[in-house]
Amino acid sequence: MREIRPYRTAAGLRKALDNGGRFYNLWSTAGDDIVTKAELAEAAGALTAGSTAFLFLEMAQQDLPVPVQKAAIAMLEPALRKEYQRKRPGTLSPSLVEPEGKAGRSVIVTGYPRLLMGKMEFDGCIMVPIMIGSVSTVTMVSIFDRYDVYEVSDDSRLGGPKAIVAVPHGSKFQRSERVRFGGVLKELKYKDKRSKQNRFYLEAVFYTRLPNE
Repeated sequence: MREIRPYRTAAGLRKALDNGGRFYNLWSTAGDDIVTKAELAEAAGALTAGSTAFLFLEMAQQDLPVPVQKAAIAMLEPALRKEYQRKRPGTLSPSLVEPEGKAGRSVIVTGYPRLLMGKMEFDGCIMVPIMIGSVSTVTMVSIFDRYDVYEVSDDSRLGGPKAIVAVPHGSKFQRSERVRFGGVLKELKYKDKRSKQNRFYLEAVFYTRLPNE
């Protein structure tokens, strides 16, 4: 998981995106106002210009005026711009993740996190792939086996409906701080079929620490 510090100027964002002419994208040209797949992937620290790169772009330009954001999108080469428009990450408040979320969707969620302490507090599970001999299958494990888990609220009172956000073990967030998380919504499972807890968790790829409102 990578921390994103949003760009404060249009020039800074443009320079980060239009970065060609280096060993990783020799066929792109820096400063030509065209952002290729290789350039966007490099800016995002991703292997390809897919969902992760689009999440980076959204989060990197969050604090810039809308006209500047539109100008940055216009720099994407035509096929990449079309793909971005089709896969553009959504933005949901924590309280709307459950009613409006969809598994597999890239989403940005902003709120106040509280660390969940373990299986006694939250019994959500995830499906993980395993190999049995030469056969690939999946099994259900506690989400805590793979992640540190936070519930994220709309406001600092930590009330109301909450989103579940999974981050790599050892990632530290305080309940008093406001954080923007970007990632992919995935399905939660429960060994107790009667459980009425969250349907989704956000597997976080990026985060930004924000001033409290």
